[in-house]
Amino acid sequence: MSNEFFDEYKNLGCNIALYRKKAHLTQDGLALKANISRGYLSQIEAENVDKAPSLDIVFTLAKALNVPVYKLFLYSDE
Repeated sequence: MSNEFFDEYKNLGCNIALYRKKAHLTQDGLALKANISRGYLSQIEAENVDKAPSLDIVFTLAKALNVPVYKLFLYSDE
């Protein structure tokens, strides 16, 4: 993963965690809905993110969370 976009990937992971919690899902629950491992989801959500998810994974997570994809990329104060 490129350090050039570290902040963007960190924001993405934070937004995934935010919407997951708003949906009252655990990491296990979201991972199951998105058909990925909980460990992989944990790495995506981690503050010291070291995994850059593919767009397919981002789209899948957005669909599982029932949120528009663009919301996962927004910077917010929530």
